[in-house]
Amino acid sequence: MNNLLKFILIEDSDDDVLLLTRALKREGFQLDYQQVQSPNDLRQALIDSSWDLIISDYHLPGFEAPEALKIIQEFELDIPFIVVSGTIGEKSAVAMMKAGANDYIMKGNLARLGEAIRREIREGQIRVERRKSEQALWKSEARNRAILAAIPDLMFRVKPDGIYRPVVADVPTAKQDIDPLSRRGRLIEAILPANVAQQTRRVIEIALQTGELQVFEQSFTLNSIAIEEEVRVIKNGPEEVLLMIRDIRDRQAALRERQRSQEQLRRLNQNLEKTVHQRTKQLRKREAQLQELSDRLTMALESASIGCWEASLKDGSLVWDQRIYEIYGIAPGTAIDYPKCLLLVHPEDRPHLEQTIEQMLRTDEDAHLDFRICRDDGTVRILKSSARVRRNQSGEPVSLVGINLDITDRKRSEVALKESEEKFRQLAEAVDAVFWIVDLVNRSQVYVSPAYERIWGYPVEELYENANAWLEHLHPEDRPRLEANPAEDILEEYNEEYRIIRADGEVRWIRDRAFSIKNEQGQVYRVAGIAEDISDRKHAEAQLQQTNEQLLRATRLKDEFLASMSHELRTPLNAILGMTEALQEDVFGAVSDSQRHALQTIESSGGHLLALINDILDVAKIESGQIELNLSATAIAPLCEASVSFVKQQALSKDIKIQLDLSPSVPRMLLDERRMRQVLINLLNNAVKFTPEGGEITLKVEPLSHDSSPSLTTSVTGVRWSVQDTGIGIAAEHLPKLFQPFVQIDSALNRQFEGTGLGLSLVKRLVELHGGEVGVTSQLGVGSCFSITLPMKTVGSSLSLIPPDTSDHPLSASELESSPLILLAEDNPANIQTLSSYLSAKGYQLLLAKDGAEAIQQAQGQQPNLIIMDVQMPGMDGLEAMQRIRQQSWGSDIPIIALTALALESDEQRCLQAGADEYLSKPVKLKHLVARIEALLERSNIQV
Repeated sequence: MNNLLKFILIEDSDDDVLLLTRALKREGFQLDYQQVQSPNDLRQALIDSSWDLIISDYHLPGFEAPEALKIIQEFELDIPFIVVSGTIGEKSAVAMMKAGANDYIMKGNLARLGEAIRREIREGQIRVERRKSEQALWKSEARNRAILAAIPDLMFRVKPDGIYRPVVADVPTAKQDIDPLSRRGRLIEAILPANVAQQTRRVIEIALQTGELQVFEQSFTLNSIAIEEEVRVIKNGPEEVLLMIRDIRDRQAALRERQRSQEQLRRLNQNLEKTVHQRTKQLRKREAQLQELSDRLTMALESASIGCWEASLKDGSLVWDQRIYEIYGIAPGTAIDYPKCLLLVHPEDRPHLEQTIEQMLRTDEDAHLDFRICRDDGTVRILKSSARVRRNQSGEPVSLVGINLDITDRKRSEVALKESEEKFRQLAEAVDAVFWIVDLVNRSQVYVSPAYERIWGYPVEELYENANAWLEHLHPEDRPRLEANPAEDILEEYNEEYRIIRADGEVRWIRDRAFSIKNEQGQVYRVAGIAEDISDRKHAEAQLQQTNEQLLRATRLKDEFLASMSHELRTPLNAILGMTEALQEDVFGAVSDSQRHALQTIESSGGHLLALINDILDVAKIESGQIELNLSATAIAPLCEASVSFVKQQALSKDIKIQLDLSPSVPRMLLDERRMRQVLINLLNNAVKFTPEGGEITLKVEPLSHDSSPSLTTSVTGVRWSVQDTGIGIAAEHLPKLFQPFVQIDSALNRQFEGTGLGLSLVKRLVELHGGEVGVTSQLGVGSCFSITLPMKTVGSSLSLIPPDTSDHPLSASELESSPLILLAEDNPANIQTLSSYLSAKGYQLLLAKDGAEAIQQAQGQQPNLIIMDVQMPGMDGLEAMQRIRQQSWGSDIPIIALTALALESDEQRCLQAGADEYLSKPVKLKHLVARIEALLERSNIQV
């Protein structure tokens, strides 16, 4: 591992520099640092090189840590910033943390500096990797969305329920418009005909079973709409397929047209062969005519759907190819001459056609015109015709030669297009949004809907005169951004929100979306968009933000209430339980058996009250997101054995047999051991509570794996704990209410079993925080089984073992004079009496202080071996007192135990950062307090 630490040290004291570098070297770091003492030095250092860390004293002459932090932020560098100071107060430290500092450490307590540096460097690397991953993910998502937008096929996800779902939520509108059946969000059977839907279902099942691509075509008519599609089906997940639907109507039409042309060619060839056989005798006479006919037929074939004809001016005879017969709807080979053909022309168009022919013969110019014909089946077709006069060698007109093209479908498309444009115009004028189209060739407006006048309050004509006139009405704060990113420069889509100032001075919010329109060469030549008024939405968002701020404030008030309630409840409980414990140990003199029994009842009731307080606070902290798991590699056997031992005495008192069934193949797990013990004890306590005398309780622990019989060699996927009892059982209708907080199955005033109904609620929440699940099965009169399942997570090979508490041994009278001196800083009289009586009985000498200032004075004058510091005291509180003691040379090594009635996890961190060696939450077990005192004194080489 590379332990080179490259950092900037903002410090003016050479002694402090030496102190810091020695501490870092003891932590195993190789140092590469630059000492700076002014803003200019810091800026130059940041320019000259890159750094892993910034360590700063809080106060230098003319240069303080807040100013240094601002310089780092000006450079927009993600470098950990740690304040190491001997004079910083709690308020200043908190302000630095809020401003962006990563940590602060007192110069008198550099023990955690190394770990803080490693943590911040490690978290900085994680942030860099996260940013890289986020950028890569963003690019990948953008690329995938661009690919999906470019694919011409309709794409849907379909699960076994048969509902068409979009691949992505924001499928381009253009793709939605080309779906003639509007499948999105609808059931297969609700759209397709029964036989087609059945075929689609069958192909989906095959794709799910085989995982192979399935391709089929389907053709049907629905609501007078002819549908021809190619459908590709591929498995997209365990229970999902991806449907890619392509409209093949054009392709099928082209295929049919090609087949028809081939058939025409085949028939033509047959006719030609027949003609050759029938007219062998006339071959010489008609050779030239057949050659010309062959040329016309070649031209017709090359033109695909164009028919060729020739009309003789001498006898009025006509020569048609196959396509002309089809156009006129006349059976091929039917005898027809020019007069009969002229009668097929629509009566309204016939005079113009005759005039055109006369003009051709007079001027010898080619003619191009459109006219209608009336076919025998009653249909009217529109033809486009081009003709010219063919003359003989003498220049006399002999015949008219030309080609005809059926343009009926194109004409209808043009009419439909005009109707569609008119409908679009009507829609654009009816919707309360501005439709607009800009021509990029001449930078002019093609169309702007009238809604512009309603929303902007200015006449539409100004945009036709100047396409950029709308920019003049932009809010001054938004105009530079939009001018730098105009909609005309978009490649795919444009989506902007901005403010405008109407003609009446009102400010409105606009959302403007646009997309590019490309020509046949793929070049963007137009931009179309829609601008809508979103002022109401913006106002709603502002109100929502205000509501969120109020919720955050309510959450802070709730946290403050929890802290206050914890202190107010635990402080008197500390005195009650402490006095009870001291009385039972005969600290105040001997007590009788009946008195001892009463004390045990008081202790039991106080412990029960403490448990209820802890449960209520835990539920509140979980719901507000304040609890974070302290995960570590944990051996399962000791955890289960300790949990069973906790309730064993209670079970023995009811003659209940309790046993542990632990599989030898259960591995160590990554979990919060304290919270998991809390879960198991809650379940075991409930089992003992609801199991009659003489019953049985079993805690079974088994590994889970993909194999039916897991062993030491199989891959374990999780662990299941099961608490099985032979208790009273639970009715089926009551099972859903078990894990709700403050809910008990038997809520009658005379109920048999006590409790608040928080235990199982805590169990469920703590297990879910671990990523697990809770289950229950029960039968009235038979018993219940509560199970919890946790997934496996990767753990290290070592376990952190907590050393056992050392049992206390009272000092003899001969050792009393040399016994350690303890300073007790406490303002509550009951707690003073409890702690002083018990500690005196254990042979310790005591000094008393009623607030933080008095505690500093006593500590400086008497130099105690250990300090017990209450955190909440009038005047100067315990946190500030510990900080000031640690700042003094005489107080840097005195062991300090912080006592507080607060119970939040952040309180422990605050106490340790202020200089405490240990943190204990009230009410504290006096034996446990003595054990921690002895451990700290032993660590300080003080004879106990």
